[in-house]
Amino acid sequence: MPEQEYKVVSSVDGYLVDALVKEGDTVSDGQMLFRISSDVRQVQEQGARAIVQRTIPVVTDNAPQIRELEGRLEVAGIKKQQDSLQYMRYKKLYDANAISQSSYEKYYLAYQSSLKDYQNLKQQLQQLKLANDLQLQQARNQLSVAEAQSGIGNLKSYVDGVVYDIYKKQGDLITPNQPIALIGAGKMIARLLVDEDDLERVFEGQKVFITMDAYPDKVFKAHITKVYPLLSKVEQSFRVDAEMDEQVPQSIYGLNLEANIVIAENKKVMVIPKKALLKGDSVMIEKDGETKMVRIEKGIEDEEYVEVKKGLDQSATVIIKQ
Repeated sequence: MPEQEYKVVSSVDGYLVDALVKEGDTVSDGQMLFRISSDVRQVQEQGARAIVQRTIPVVTDNAPQIRELEGRLEVAGIKKQQDSLQYMRYKKLYDANAISQSSYEKYYLAYQSSLKDYQNLKQQLQQLKLANDLQLQQARNQLSVAEAQSGIGNLKSYVDGVVYDIYKKQGDLITPNQPIALIGAGKMIARLLVDEDDLERVFEGQKVFITMDAYPDKVFKAHITKVYPLLSKVEQSFRVDAEMDEQVPQSIYGLNLEANIVIAENKKVMVIPKKALLKGDSVMIEKDGETKMVRIEKGIEDEEYVEVKKGLDQSATVIIKQ
């Protein structure tokens, strides 16, 4: 299996309208894989865009409300300016004792009233522009959210890898978090199951020789990269990962295999076929025209051969019972 694998899922519901890849395709990070369409999301996006288009004319500087307030503000400014001149004129006369206090206060109050009107209109105009800007920003935010929701239906690859399986076809209804495809990436590894009795003899870096029914004449070399500490309750064994040392077809996935983990290695030693070994670590041999049983001292062994440390020499012929 590949070193990494993940299932392509959608976070929204809809219909699968486009499948842009097929099983066995090589994909790159960011590549578009599937498109999921939803009438609801399309209507939401169209509605949000229509709201923005309707909002823009009523919130710009040429909007009727703003133009009306600006006109009133202009008139109020002219009146304020005129009342200010009148007030300054009559203040000078009052300071010179040329008019009565009541006459002075009349123009003072008139100026204060026009000044207040002008300030109120100016504040109203500022608040209206601020409210319009906020209204337009909210409409644009809703459009952005609707566009983002629409884009959620475009599913892309997160890795450079291979599409191993596609679970859905065009037209199928897709629900959130429902797997659509399986993608694998990275180097090919062998996932091994090791019995708990043998776990203490397995460690990272050990050599592994692997055979597969799909390649009967080939022995693949690998090495152990990770030993998982959790016992599988289903398999009653520990998972061990072995990384392939040589190139294997990336299109293969899930093949059954048999792995031999090398826990010891001796060179230039005497070995006999394992099927020649009898009970009590004995073997039948023929030597000097005589057939007899001899006891041997075993060394390391694999599935086919046993190392003989003592009990035999090269002049003996080992008899294997059929």
